Amino acid sequence: MDLLLIRHGRPERIDHDPNGADPALTELGRRQARLMARYLADEPLAAIYASSMKRAQETAAPLAEAHGLEMSIVDDIAEFDRGLPFYIPGEEREPMNAEEMTAFFAAMTSDEFAQRVERGLAKIIAAHPGETVAAVCHGGVISNFLAKMFDQRSDYYFDSHYTAVTRIRASAASGRRTMVSFNECHWLRDL
Repeated sequence: MDLLLIRHGRPERIDHDPNGADPALTELGRRQARLMARYLADEPLAAIYASSMKRAQETAAPLAEAHGLEMSIVDDIAEFDRGLPFYIPGEEREPMNAEEMTAFFAAMTSDEFAQRVERGLAKIIAAHPGETVAAVCHGGVISNFLAKMFDQRSDYYFDSHYTAVTRIRASAASGRRTMVSFNECHWLRDL
């Protein structure tokens, strides 16, 4: 099967939400999502999945509409920052000191997060032998999945752009996974 891992579009900044920050997309993020959906309009998608977070669902919506498919929500592919009281996009974040960076990567590469991501994506792979599906998720999810796939250190980070597509060829039967492409995002050049 072919799995298209798609990072969400540019989200809003939330400095504090006691209920847990779950930002929507900015106008730029919505434009990124529409352009990504246009790029993937001819892909033979059998299903579209999204994480349980707003930014992923809003990014998946134009793709689902373009393909006439219902979006399926998978909580296991939500980002590691789920439930935190803030969300600051990377380009707005102040540089982190060593302690902050250590805590950030510890959360993103925790065994619990890695197992959750693997469980969620393995279910998607197993459900679609021989098909092409899209999973709209998060940078940490994609990086974590790729690091495991390439047997990298758990703190290795694959940095994907907003709405970038990473293509994985995968087999549930053999367990084999191959990266076909990483960070396809040429549609972002015009923004």
